[in-house]
Amino acid sequence: MDFLGRIRELGILRTSLDARDSCVIEVVGPPGVGKTALVRRATRGFRTLHHRAPPLPDPVQRAAMLATLSRGFPGEVPVQLGDQGDESWEATLDALTHVLPRDGGTSVVVIDDAHRLGEARARFEAPLAATLANVAGLHVVLVAPEPLVDANSPLAGRVTRRLQVEPLDFRVVLPLLPGSDVRERLRAYSVFGGTPGNLRHVDPSADLFANLRRLILDEGGPLSDAGIALLERSVQTPSRYAAILQALSAGEGDWGRIHAGVADLSASGQVAPYLRRLVDLGIIEIRRSLDARPGTRARRYRILDPFHAFWFRHVLLRGYTADDNTGREEDLRATLEAHAASVFPVVCRQFMASEAIGRLGYNARECGSLWGPDVEIEVAGILGSGVAFYGHAPWDPAELGAALGRLDAEVGNTRYGFGRETRLRVLFTSGPPPLAIERDAARRYDAELITAEDLAGGA
Repeated sequence: MDFLGRIRELGILRTSLDARDSCVIEVVGPPGVGKTALVRRATRGFRTLHHRAPPLPDPVQRAAMLATLSRGFPGEVPVQLGDQGDESWEATLDALTHVLPRDGGTSVVVIDDAHRLGEARARFEAPLAATLANVAGLHVVLVAPEPLVDANSPLAGRVTRRLQVEPLDFRVVLPLLPGSDVRERLRAYSVFGGTPGNLRHVDPSADLFANLRRLILDEGGPLSDAGIALLERSVQTPSRYAAILQALSAGEGDWGRIHAGVADLSASGQVAPYLRRLVDLGIIEIRRSLDARPGTRARRYRILDPFHAFWFRHVLLRGYTADDNTGREEDLRATLEAHAASVFPVVCRQFMASEAIGRLGYNARECGSLWGPDVEIEVAGILGSGVAFYGHAPWDPAELGAALGRLDAEVGNTRYGFGRETRLRVLFTSGPPPLAIERDAARRYDAELITAEDLAGGA
């Protein structure tokens, strides 16, 4: 699979790598999301040494790093460092100073799977901080599933960027999705999501359910255990994390809904550490209404990759045998529309944030949702032109009939965007809209209809 998207992330990383002062850059995200591919693309043109930490004890970690350093930077003569696997991290990282090119330029050391440093990390960080303080133009990129450097770390003052790598947007992965039309590909995105490691298994020439059977329903399919495998790789006891993800699998929810989904926690505050870890792992995100006051505790939580939401909603508790796939597929056909409906507003927010310029002349400089008493607007924000927008995104085009009137009422119930010259109503549709809605939107200067073809960029 060719490298896809990530223009914003590439820009952030390359800007960080252009800095003169030595620093640490953290690139974090769940397995398979494309962290390594992103870093390799971003470091093209830079003098870079790549090291992948092995899942082995501390002395072997040092020996492995010395072996990488001995190979030297591209274009430099390899250095004989010897076998110092029993030496300290101070000695190991001192070896780094001996292999750095002496021309004063920028050098980049990428440590992939940096979380595998494990027990070595506490002994690794202080010597690395000292090395960075004494060497100019050295950038160290730590690639890991979650942040490694906390506020108490010796490296805390050296971290100049922490980049969370998230699943790819619908528009980016569109060519990888099965389906003969855009609505079917939107449905496929709600199932397979935007993680490259999962999408590489998808056959776009087969239909959605053929892929579902081969990848998920068939016993031993490449993605049949992917949801729980993600947790088992990342946390020691996955049961409560799985319960939280199951509670959020039907769509974003608040604290109360999550606590109700974790049956063995008596106090709602006990949920907090589990949520925080899932946020750090890049599996869920915290969302706040765009009009929320600073410091408000009113927040919602959302599973970032539609595939994980699908897996914990439709696969986790399916107690079928390998011979019962017919019944399982029938159940999925009956429930998949509701799942696609929960993902569709996410795709519409992606469009407004990154792709609306082709349709509206500007992308959003701020994009999210609005909720509160008498307000539930899935897509809202401010365009680059300063225009406020408010949008509804029903999966079923038949529901558009009442959407424009509902938006008019809700816009009157929120202070968000109040006083702006234009307050635009936006209706999103996954299929052909009712003719009456097309006419209503065409007659009004403050209304726009965004079709599935718009979301797909005319594909």
